[in-house]
Amino acid sequence: MEQSNVLKQQSHWLLPWQWLVPFLCLCCAAIITEYQARQLVEQRQNQALQQLVGLSGQLRSFVESELNPSLYMSLGLASHIRASDGKLAEKEMLFLLHSLLEQGKHIRNIGLAPDNVLTLIYPVQGNERALGLNYQNLPQQWPDIKQLIDDKEPRLVGPVALVQGGDGYVYRLPLFLNDGRYWGIISTVLDLTTFNQMLLQQANSYQVQVGIREKGAGSGQVLFGYSHLFNDEALILDLNIKGADWQIAVRFMEEATGWGLWQWRLAGASLSVVFCLMLAWLLYSYRRSALFADALQDNEIYSRRIMDSVLDVIVTTDPDGTIERVNSAVSTVFGYLPAQLAGRPFSILLASGQADILATVDPGDGTAIELLGARHTGEVFAMDLSRNSTEHQGQARHVWLIRDISARKKVEQLKNDFVSTVSHELRTPLTAISGALGLAVGGALGELNDKQQHMLMLAQQNSQRLGKLINDLLDIEKLAVNKMQFKLRLWPLAELLRQAIDLNQPLALQRQVTLELFSAEQDDLWVEVDEVRVQQVMANLLANAIRHSPVGASVRVTMELYAKTVRVSVIDQGQGVSDSFEPRLFEKFSQADSSDRRQVAGTGLGLAICKDLIKAMRGEIGYQRADTGGACFYFRLPLATELSLE
Repeated sequence: MEQSNVLKQQSHWLLPWQWLVPFLCLCCAAIITEYQARQLVEQRQNQALQQLVGLSGQLRSFVESELNPSLYMSLGLASHIRASDGKLAEKEMLFLLHSLLEQGKHIRNIGLAPDNVLTLIYPVQGNERALGLNYQNLPQQWPDIKQLIDDKEPRLVGPVALVQGGDGYVYRLPLFLNDGRYWGIISTVLDLTTFNQMLLQQANSYQVQVGIREKGAGSGQVLFGYSHLFNDEALILDLNIKGADWQIAVRFMEEATGWGLWQWRLAGASLSVVFCLMLAWLLYSYRRSALFADALQDNEIYSRRIMDSVLDVIVTTDPDGTIERVNSAVSTVFGYLPAQLAGRPFSILLASGQADILATVDPGDGTAIELLGARHTGEVFAMDLSRNSTEHQGQARHVWLIRDISARKKVEQLKNDFVSTVSHELRTPLTAISGALGLAVGGALGELNDKQQHMLMLAQQNSQRLGKLINDLLDIEKLAVNKMQFKLRLWPLAELLRQAIDLNQPLALQRQVTLELFSAEQDDLWVEVDEVRVQQVMANLLANAIRHSPVGASVRVTMELYAKTVRVSVIDQGQGVSDSFEPRLFEKFSQADSSDRRQVAGTGLGLAICKDLIKAMRGEIGYQRADTGGACFYFRLPLATELSLE
């Protein structure tokens, strides 16, 4: 906050002497603007005339190139008819007319009128009314047609009201055969709507006004564009159109003639003011940027101190894995200096083969994964690795957090070794104790009174509970170090479930609970599992369901087929699992009632063991509340048919 107030005070506005620079620039800009404005106006007037001549020639060429090709095609058609001595083969002529219509521009239709009777027209569709037309029956057009026959010259006339409807420009060509006999007329109807639009667009792009009229027309009526252009000071050129005597007039639009002197002065003054204001703002921004640069450097030093104070290693890389920055903790953990890692690949911090594992696992969103790191000396150690994504200057960056867990791993190994040693050392004497108690309860020591019998039975039950705890601890240890062996074979799942129910019937009878199997008729569902481990999972799930079921209740075992898996569910009628305990169901040593006065005995390891066993057999296990209100524990296994296809 104190630094922000200092910046505000020091960068309030320009100092008084700094105003002198923008003022001098404004004066110089005014003088240069006046001189340049006069030069530009004079040059503009000279260039306008030259440009108008050039644009007029381009527009004239455009008109001639758009109209003449279609008209010359009619001459080619006449030559073909003259060569065939006026004899028409209808199919041949239709093909020829079709080709001419496709190649010609702005042609609406082409008609052949032997002896002045229109007998063939293409295309016919839309022009049916014109077929059979006798030009001598057109009182308004026949005099002009008779005149062009007498003159033996083609003529482009229009716009003409067409018999088939609409208006168009008609190019009529009187045809005389080689022996001088009059054959008839070739009529090419042009629809100049598209042509007029193209000419208008061309004129607008040049910022000129255009008009077209017949040469010598005194009425002032024009064929296209503005009629007043022929009276104003416009540039008028003759058009070389076959059969027509047209003129084109071109003049610049008023808004395209250019600015006057006062307009240039106004524009120059505006630009000068804007330039001076920008210069003043530039000076002001320069002062602020210098102050902010100092503040940014202070923040950078502060951020670096914070990063260096963190005990974990922080590494930033680009998306390709090239290291950009690291904190000083890298020296303690890896033995590198920060400068030694800049620009080097992130894999230099990983042990051999760990980069391939990292490529298959996404540690994003701060989720930590366990990998092996490599120190500068080559020593390999365990570490937790997590990654977060961010952006810097519009480009993606990765921030890696590395924690050395080698010390924690040593402690865990010591703990596991201790548990393993204690478990193995207790197992043998406990087995002997349990066996001796079993013999005593069975009468090997002679007849016992009720009090002795009760005490020995309690001792035997507790020794059995202790033995189960030791067995669970050993299973957990084997699963943790991947030493548990699995003998996978193909088994019909229904048979395994029946065996599980039969094996757990004694416990159910003791608790007066009924075990029921549903969907047992699906004997064709085969799975590839270890039969002993499946029975161990079912024993845990059934034992939990029996212990938490009220007297007289039933525990249902169901089997449901899905697309590629089969689901086995164990459903009881107990109170279910509380919402608060549900997230910790499959954790080690987790129990809903962990007090020393809980009513249901257990070690808290059964579900954790079940989870690891099912996962090792390529399945998954889970929990959901049953529809009846009790608990529903389920596991899914892939079908053997799906495994064979993989």
